Amino acid sequence: MKFDSILAVSDFTAQSTHVLERAALLARQHQITLRLIHLAEGSHTFLADPLARLGLRARQLARRHEIAVHAMEQSASLEAVLAEARASTLLVMGPLSQRSWKRFHRGTTLDQAVHGSVSPLLVVKQAPVRPYERVLVAIDLSPRSKPLIDFAGRFSTPTVLKLFHAVDTIEDTRLRSVNVSPEAIQAHRFGSRRQARDRLAQLIDALDTPPSGSQGHPLAYDVGNGDPAYSAALHQQATQAELVVVGQRRRSPWAQFFTGSVAQRLARWSAGDVLIAPLDPPRGATNTENEH
Repeated sequence: MKFDSILAVSDFTAQSTHVLERAALLARQHQITLRLIHLAEGSHTFLADPLARLGLRARQLARRHEIAVHAMEQSASLEAVLAEARASTLLVMGPLSQRSWKRFHRGTTLDQAVHGSVSPLLVVKQAPVRPYERVLVAIDLSPRSKPLIDFAGRFSTPTVLKLFHAVDTIEDTRLRSVNVSPEAIQAHRFGSRRQARDRLAQLIDALDTPPSGSQGHPLAYDVGNGDPAYSAALHQQATQAELVVVGQRRRSPWAQFFTGSVAQRLARWSAGDVLIAPLDPPRGATNTENEH
């Protein structure tokens, strides 16, 4: 994927200040245009002349980072933001937690953006200090893992790029239900982790070229147990990764409401920033992959 422009969302909360700063750092890093848009939803819609404030912020960012920054001349609903993002390589926003009663079943603003964006979505949670250096890629060992690893390296060019896979423990529960001994369950878990490590090593060996952030060093990897989103969030905290990259496949509205997705939960639970990369082909193309 070629990076050509970024769309950053502001609602003038303190968090959106971090969003615009991170978006500007990325625009400078990739030498591309940054566009700013005002989200006219939530508790800060009462601000006087938000478009003038957004224009001023655009000029400040342009001067400080020496990049091209354009402020959109109209406030937008979330649907309009997602439509506008189709013309950008990346959508950047904060962890917006407001929820509309009219669309309660669709979740928070962030939930709707995760499932509605066809562009990669960066959820900014931390105040940016420098370009991302420590990046964690949460993978499911499917064929989609290789392009996700490559995307993570080209997006951030980190100095440390680590792969992480969580082994689901649902099978442990099934074994307990049929009175399998704790020793046998522990042996099964150990075998599953060893198999996952072997597959991670094979995946790294199969990469055509090292991701652009690995600087020629072998990729690090680790395996956890349990829910993939929760395990990845814990591993992010343990490793102090500044960014977690995860894939997202399209799901039905009912599946979104009842179970969410790995990307949705990780965007909610991770203490670091989260980059969500859509793995589905454009609508109308054939896709037989399962949800991450």
